Amino acid sequence: MKIRALALISGTIFLAFLLAPPWNLLDKADFVAAGVCHRLPEHSLFLGGRQSPLCARCTGTYVGLALSLMFLAIHRRLRAGMFPPPLLLVTLLGFTSLWGIDGLNSFFSFFLGRRTLYQPSNSIRLLAGGLNGISWGMLITPFFNQIAWQEPEPKRSIESWGELATLFPPLAGALYLLYQGWGLLIYPLALLSLAGPLMLLGTINTMMVTVGLNLNPRASSWREIVPIYVIGLGGAALEILLLNGARRLLGF
Repeated sequence: MKIRALALISGTIFLAFLLAPPWNLLDKADFVAAGVCHRLPEHSLFLGGRQSPLCARCTGTYVGLALSLMFLAIHRRLRAGMFPPPLLLVTLLGFTSLWGIDGLNSFFSFFLGRRTLYQPSNSIRLLAGGLNGISWGMLITPFFNQIAWQEPEPKRSIESWGELATLFPPLAGALYLLYQGWGLLIYPLALLSLAGPLMLLGTINTMMVTVGLNLNPRASSWREIVPIYVIGLGGAALEILLLNGARRLLGF
């Protein structure tokens, strides 16, 4: 009963968030993105003359994350509860490490004006983000499933180097098209930039709710997990609002 009540309240909050201004898709995506990303023009892509909602690194991250989820759906591993084999796991963690190093490299160059390991560029930011997105998708999925599901499926999120290699061509193609600044891509990118942060925060919140409320037994079907995820999405909407409020209060 507690879960249903929380889900009803959270669902109302999330729906109100979606229906509240700004109503334009591009402006709404900018608002959501501003809660999780610095959105510096110098670090962002421009498609058809319009700045992307997220910076280049965050854009790459959500593109990679979306591709990894598509891979998991195609291979029927959305409920996979096992991490990749050790060497693949280390490689994926390496992708996330490169993402972090690139972020620090840009920070020292742009904000502190210091000499860095290499000259930062949006192409590198985009690529580092894309690899990190693949890593997040393949690592967060089994972690989430182990926490949220009563019986996660005994499958690895990704099983071989060959499977990992299949993700690189579509990732490279998507990042290349975005880097070229095709104006027609601004709307699908805005949709990704709107849904991506909300779903990622919602997923993290769902894990926290499951652990925090000590749900036992945990979900055994999609029908049971939906109310918990709705609570996570409601929390994500509030977090975006609070982060935007803090950003305005601090003046950046």
